Amino acid sequence: MAARSSGVFPREKFDLDEEMVVTDTPAADAITLTSYRTIRVVVIGAGSIDDGGTNKIDVTLGGQVVTFNAADLDANGVGLAHVRGTLCDADNNVSYTLGGTATIVGCYLDAVDNLGG
Repeated sequence: MAARSSGVFPREKFDLDEEMVVTDTPAADAITLTSYRTIRVVVIGAGSIDDGGTNKIDVTLGGQVVTFNAADLDANGVGLAHVRGTLCDADNNVSYTLGGTATIVGCYLDAVDNLGG
């Protein structure tokens, strides 16, 4: 059996690398978003989130917006979402916006599938 990752989420086989951190200021990402088949958005430590209200987290990657509401988070405030890289714009910018009283500890991207074709 192959060894599993020893990162933060060893069963999911991905790490939270500082190169892949998303901030509240739009900036070009470390990877070319359009070159990946699937990109995982990881929100950790989310708090004060509701369902369908203003207390939410919007993560924008390459023009695509992923919204995290309370139903999208586990009991620890961790949320995962997936976006197809081909749907992203060429601007390659990523950022998050907190609505209302929402808070987070961190937001990261992870390339799930290798380079697209």
